[in-house]
Amino acid sequence: MSPRPPTQRGCNSPPALVDDAMREIFKRVLPDDPRSLVRATAVCTSWHGILSDADFAREYRAFHGAPPVLGFLHNTRHKRPCEKGRIRDYEKEHVVSNFVSTASFRPPACHERRHWRVLDSRHGLVLFHTPKRDEDFAICDLVTGRRWGVKADPDCADIIWNDWSEEDEDEGITWNAAVLCAKDGCHHIYCHGGPFLVALVGSDEEKTFATVYSSKTRKWSDIVSGEEPHAIETTGHTVVVGNKVYFPCEETDSLVEYDMAGQKLSVIALAEEEDDDLPWLHLMGVEDGMLMLATVMNFTLCLWSMEAGPSKTAVWVRVCDTGSSSSYRCSLLVPSLACRWLVLRKVLVSSS
Repeated sequence: MSPRPPTQRGCNSPPALVDDAMREIFKRVLPDDPRSLVRATAVCTSWHGILSDADFAREYRAFHGAPPVLGFLHNTRHKRPCEKGRIRDYEKEHVVSNFVSTASFRPPACHERRHWRVLDSRHGLVLFHTPKRDEDFAICDLVTGRRWGVKADPDCADIIWNDWSEEDEDEGITWNAAVLCAKDGCHHIYCHGGPFLVALVGSDEEKTFATVYSSKTRKWSDIVSGEEPHAIETTGHTVVVGNKVYFPCEETDSLVEYDMAGQKLSVIALAEEEDDDLPWLHLMGVEDGMLMLATVMNFTLCLWSMEAGPSKTAVWVRVCDTGSSSSYRCSLLVPSLACRWLVLRKVLVSSS
């Protein structure tokens, strides 16, 4: 019996390369243009399987380091004109969250959202305040398009229900919130769809308070309160270190530390009271498990970190200047102070 002739491949089929070889080729595609990898998933089933594999995502991240910026989120205020008879008037101001793409690939879920205010972004999740919807918060994975709605704690609902209201500020009510992954032992490289936490810290004229929502239990924790009010920066950048979330305060060089595991509130001073020459310090992010802050002194960008002092108390140490001879690399989430943008940048401070 004669052998069966080899199967004829279609003219549009890719070459019969070994999957391992294709995996190495795909791994070396530059991350600056993610559209090419997205298109490659549609070529054949084999390529789709390689590129959609969670192990490949980890290998790709390890090979290239920090992922490129796909875009940034920011809030804008709008007033829509309306006609009342012959008088031209304007409706009440409303907030719109915007996504500005910086890459060739734009995730379908990244679009303008009216009455949505972006609060925080971390671990692949974006936290929105959505007072015009049935839920008070929306947590979105802008890559996969998944969304989770969360209602505010009933004890906090009266405080946060207004949409960026100036009346709240007049009454001394300020608050902010942060989102983070709650998966145990997660390296946050490929944790789409996992459990998450929403930490909320606020203040009124009498006290500072905090609570945390868990997607596992679908409940808010008991509210923990501090004795003194500390006005929370409503558009400030929050930072997470382990089980602690740090919120900057308005008009004072201090941070509110919320220990979610121990359910404790603390206040950390960023500068000595007598140091009037030190410019305003801005909370930037985390590097090697330490809080990082930045300020500008004499047209020089200065970076500071919080370290343990001689008496085991936290002290701030100036670690680097843009004009120094040493090199220092850190990846930080940098907020634009003028426009309140949330954008991921890599900061390289070096004289070489």
